[in-house]
Amino acid sequence: MSVLLIVESPTKVKTISSYLGKEFKVLATFGHVFDLPSDRLGIEIENDFSPEYVILKGKKQILSAILKEAKASSQILIATDPDREGEFIGSILAEKIGKKKNISRIRFQEISKETILSAVSNPGPIDPDLVDSQKARRILDRLIGYKVSPFLWRAIGDGLSAGRVQSVALKWISEREEEIRIFVPETSWLVAATVPFGSGEKEKILFYPDLDAFTSEEAASDFLKSILNKTDRLKVLTRKEKDGQTLPPSPFTTASLQQEAFRSLKLPAAKTMRLAQELYEGVDLGKGKTQGLITYMRTDSVRISSQALGSIRKKVASLFGEDSLSETTSSYRVKKSKGKAQDAHEAIRPVDPFLDPDSLHRLGERALSKDAKKLYELIWKRSIASQMKSERWKRLEFTAEAGGLVWKGEGTFTLDPGYKILYGGNPEKFPFWKKEDLLSPSSWDLVQKTTEPPPRYTEASLIAKLEKEGIGRPSTFAAILETLYKRKYARSEKGKLFAEILGEKVNSFLQAAFSELFREKFTSEMEGKLDSIAQGEESRSKVLSEFYSFLDSSLKKTDIKKINSELRQKPKVARYGICPVCKQGERVRKKSSKKKEYYICSRFPECDYAEYVS
Repeated sequence: MSVLLIVESPTKVKTISSYLGKEFKVLATFGHVFDLPSDRLGIEIENDFSPEYVILKGKKQILSAILKEAKASSQILIATDPDREGEFIGSILAEKIGKKKNISRIRFQEISKETILSAVSNPGPIDPDLVDSQKARRILDRLIGYKVSPFLWRAIGDGLSAGRVQSVALKWISEREEEIRIFVPETSWLVAATVPFGSGEKEKILFYPDLDAFTSEEAASDFLKSILNKTDRLKVLTRKEKDGQTLPPSPFTTASLQQEAFRSLKLPAAKTMRLAQELYEGVDLGKGKTQGLITYMRTDSVRISSQALGSIRKKVASLFGEDSLSETTSSYRVKKSKGKAQDAHEAIRPVDPFLDPDSLHRLGERALSKDAKKLYELIWKRSIASQMKSERWKRLEFTAEAGGLVWKGEGTFTLDPGYKILYGGNPEKFPFWKKEDLLSPSSWDLVQKTTEPPPRYTEASLIAKLEKEGIGRPSTFAAILETLYKRKYARSEKGKLFAEILGEKVNSFLQAAFSELFREKFTSEMEGKLDSIAQGEESRSKVLSEFYSFLDSSLKKTDIKKINSELRQKPKVARYGICPVCKQGERVRKKSSKKKEYYICSRFPECDYAEYVS
């Protein structure tokens, strides 16, 4: 008996082959083999949106090798990735191989010997609903790209593109750019009394008078002098206590991993996904052992299998003792998102929780890069933390009197770090002040406060918004960002997202011409319908028909000349506003000798911010 097992990535071939007998032949597709044609629509709209699939460039030899091996094999196992795209790739290969062959589908969430052998022993059918869902998604994106982009070409210039999700993301970035541009900072002054309750740097509480902020430094200074002429101490009036807890974090999903990797490691979403793919596919651990280090990295689920939970909890107990374990295996906090969560997969977790980061760091650079090791540590710690006790804390609120006025001070203090001990957390001291106590501030200060514009999106915050609004799939978020950069619609600088001039022009046109098509609610609703197809609740034909009817209606009523005329008549807003670099100066327009326009900071040359306009 000979068995052909087909995977997507060539990296998996060596790892999986080492687990199986000589009768198995493992071949890789190197990703997609077929797709819609690049030079035409490739969809027969009148024939129930029938797609035309063509073999991708450079894939003829790969397909030939698979078909040749399939012909000689008595059994074919489709082991492409356990998601919609993997199901789609597997379904086309099955069609090409032919129905006469013994073809089955196997899925696995991790690459370890036990898991692979179990999957091979329990094959099943390809899921037609998942295949239909992926086909519908691809057709939707193709219809928007091919039908809407030509309007952009005629209105602005050649080579531009619109996208179902990309254009909504661009809308948010452009809107934030406008909010920052028109923002006018306001400065005010507060008076603060710093009262220490210990010798540590953080062991202090700031008290503020129960007054509105002062609009001038002089008024704040006069107020402080009047207080100090009367007293140099605070008398406690009330003390309020509230005990609470912070639940441990849930294990990572694709979206939360991308967000946390950006915040903690400053990794762009695209790099995070590349590194996660490496960790999933397999690493040489030495002594002839090759193994995947994490479970499949494209998932919306925070669920962990019972077997894995047992191993993780044993590791927690070995590190911190039985008392550190959470009472239940699902005590962690779960962030709600719009749409239906895809719970087919587990959360992202280490395959072997006893393979801790320290062990991994001892592997050479050839086995794993520094960033890959750091990402593994992030995933490992998050999974361990999910099974630990909550952090317990105490919140204190004080009122005090000084100079005939009420002053307020507050602070939150850790009683038991719980899961945070994994991240260096420790119990904290807190003040025992009570009513009638006299407090002696270590300083009385004027505090200047300047309002700031809304923060720029980062990759992390934009991904969080996409997830919250139910727009796009977590597995596509990185690609969406990369498309915006590639198209010169947006750029990332020091972790912050800036709308380019071209991106703002494209967004202005799309919102004027196709506001309904690229509004958040519509895009989110379409995402929900694609999920319904995957769950067998709606038909691909119905969803595509309804969408195309709406799209066709939008296209027919779009008047490019009228829209461009309206956009030209809008008053041009100078790109004044707070400087995005120093957050102090304003941006002003300056013409160079070559008649090119720039916006530069009014504090130039102290601040070297400059932005090319035309």
